[in-house]
Amino acid sequence: MNKTLFHYYLIMCCLFFITERFKVVGPAAPLVAVAGEDLILPCSLQPSISAEGMMVEWYRLHETDPLVHLYINSADRNGEQMETYRGRTALFKEELKKGNASLKLSALQPSDDGAYTCLIRDVDFYLDDVTLYVEVKGKIKSQYQFIITNDVLILKLIKAVQAL
Repeated sequence: MNKTLFHYYLIMCCLFFITERFKVVGPAAPLVAVAGEDLILPCSLQPSISAEGMMVEWYRLHETDPLVHLYINSADRNGEQMETYRGRTALFKEELKKGNASLKLSALQPSDDGAYTCLIRDVDFYLDDVTLYVEVKGKIKSQYQFIITNDVLILKLIKAVQAL
């Protein structure tokens, strides 16, 4: 290989690794929702390329156990997911091929208030992320009935209401 061709090859390799391939975008304004409702946390790729073969990770900032949702190798992998999010998160799998990595967060809780990061990494380890903010309004008030039967205490939920 001659010297000029080698230099060209070296420059092209360097450009490949430093060139922005995609940008992860989401809303700048906080998302406001009421406790108990479902909320979509928008996150997408620009340009609109498929995210099916990429890693999509949603996590909380400033948490000791931050994982909210993980999609890798074309499947959800939530073994390390924060306990408070178990069964409450979902990606729109059909939308991933359009670059949409938005997360549905069901049954909002007051503790869901705060910052969330959507990080997307491709197979070549190029990555980008966006941080968005959630404000949860209202609280869920619950009424319970205590029942003692055969020396066993039973806690029964009578009703749960939202209060703003």
